[in-house]
Amino acid sequence: MSKLLKGSKKVPTQLDLSIIEVKSKFDAEFRRFPLDKTRLTSYEDFYKHVQAIHKLQSIPFSTWYTDMYGDLLPINNDDNFLRAVTTARPLLRVFVQRKGGGVPEENAVPPEVPRRRNLLSNLTNPAKSHLSRISISGPQDFRRVSAIVDVDIIPETQRRVKLLKHNTDKPLGFYIRDGTSVRVTPSGLEQVPGIFISRLVPGGLAESTGLLAVNDEVLEVNGIEVAGKTLDQVTDMMIANSHNLIITVKPSNQFNNPVLGRLNRAEPDRMKSQSLTNLATHSIHNPVLTTGSPTMHHAYHNELAEEIPDSDEEDQPTVDEDGIVSI
Repeated sequence: MSKLLKGSKKVPTQLDLSIIEVKSKFDAEFRRFPLDKTRLTSYEDFYKHVQAIHKLQSIPFSTWYTDMYGDLLPINNDDNFLRAVTTARPLLRVFVQRKGGGVPEENAVPPEVPRRRNLLSNLTNPAKSHLSRISISGPQDFRRVSAIVDVDIIPETQRRVKLLKHNTDKPLGFYIRDGTSVRVTPSGLEQVPGIFISRLVPGGLAESTGLLAVNDEVLEVNGIEVAGKTLDQVTDMMIANSHNLIITVKPSNQFNNPVLGRLNRAEPDRMKSQSLTNLATHSIHNPVLTTGSPTMHHAYHNELAEEIPDSDEEDQPTVDEDGIVSI
């Protein structure tokens, strides 16, 4: 009996106020752990401790807590961390939220915690209380999936696309087939075997780039021409270079090709529109040049000739009263 009394004297009669209980939540994972306020005195130490508890060494995250009134507040600096520790009565509830997903860091409220709305806001906006809010902010957790390379090297009718997998097991997301292509040779047009993209996987890597489409002809794989190779050989080449695949294609739709110096080639279009404006102004003073007149085509080209001077041509074209163009 004396031994039990002696042992009972070792039990402290007061609780250690320097240690608080923390309950943290990350996705569907819950953790409980004690927190010593004398050891963890900064937000950086607390961040590393939560990172070790949930094993989030490779995942960026933000931390939130609920105060005594049930409000959700962030923990992102030393002041917020100190306030969270001092208001823990008796439990500190921490929400760990993964960064990214289209939610900015400043307003990245965990989705499992509903926002509190007071009675006045519900009365003034009864319809908005049942609508889900859509975030329109820029995403943070994003990565590049493709790139167009060698625009100044390859012809304008071709496109060289680099697919970036970032060491993931996600497939490339497209299928290829063999078919017949047309080549221009010195003897004329010639039909030769070719490799084409037959299908894009919805939501796959190739479709997310927006640079590959069905019926695009595959010309090269990582600098190696596919001409003369079978479908199985081209498939093996793509699988072997799947983590750094650079594919050269001839798009079936040639209107979306990136062209170097396209602004310079757009200059004649601007001159044509300008000449049409001048022609419309000129037709007001010349009733002969009306819409649908057979001389409209000649007058249009003559107006272009006036805009582009020629050193060999000194006399300007004239239009007589009968609408006949003389050069």
